Amino acid sequence: MFYLKLLLLLSPIFADTFSTAFGECTLEIYDGLVDDIPQFVQLIQNETKNLVQEFGQVKPLSFSIYITSNMQNFNKKTRGPVPEWGIAVAKKNPDRIIMKAPGIANISFTRMKEVLIHELNHIYMFRIPGYNTIPSWFKEGMAMRSSNEFSLLYKIEISRFIWLDQTIPLLRLNNFTPYSRDKVKLAYGESAAAVEALEFYYGEDILINILSNLRNNQDFEYALKAATDEEYADFQIKFEQYLQSNFNWIFFLHASNYIYVILPLVLILGFIYHRHRSKKILRKWELEEEIENIEWNE
Repeated sequence: MFYLKLLLLLSPIFADTFSTAFGECTLEIYDGLVDDIPQFVQLIQNETKNLVQEFGQVKPLSFSIYITSNMQNFNKKTRGPVPEWGIAVAKKNPDRIIMKAPGIANISFTRMKEVLIHELNHIYMFRIPGYNTIPSWFKEGMAMRSSNEFSLLYKIEISRFIWLDQTIPLLRLNNFTPYSRDKVKLAYGESAAAVEALEFYYGEDILINILSNLRNNQDFEYALKAATDEEYADFQIKFEQYLQSNFNWIFFLHASNYIYVILPLVLILGFIYHRHRSKKILRKWELEEEIENIEWNE
């Protein structure tokens, strides 16, 4: 018991600091009670390097990553409100990532690594001049692109809301905070689709060009306009077209979940219809034969 209390008192000393392409990173797992997981350290170093190589250098500053084991620690580390659907958050001043452990977030270890990559992209974006002018859809779309989170489930969600005529206009994706759990998945999906649409319409260098313009102290709207040579409103129209062209019919893939329930019913109805049709044809032939016999006798 004495050693356990001593461990709890001294737990912060177990937080480790190591070098990354963003600057020194301090990793603390379960309030310092668990030594660094080598996979996480390697993932952080690799992903920060990848982002710098793809999108350019950022000012090296220290940042922290906390993986918390309970809600009390999570709320303490975030030092502010977090949406009820949030399982991780990246915050500025100081730059830090706070994540819920898989047990309290109800996610797999693989999913946890995706979330970490997602949040590291936010840390990268913090270092971009003009960050405060960037809308949420671009921030989250870029993060989902890095973590490869734009799965079929998000695409089905977009398709479902297209059919309900309830997709979210791009201008209303400037801030995700107001959205509840039942709409936030659509907001993330549309954000990923918007970044995908940028590359589709304007080429693979468009994201680098936008970030380059932001580095030149342009606000986001002007940076987008300069990179695309079009008005912001023009891209919004293209974005709507992109959703309609690429996600309109994906919702029907969801019906495959029910195929084993529907198929027997379809087969039964088909059998009944075929049998009824066969009886009608046979009856028609019988009537024709009777008419021929009457005419022959006459």
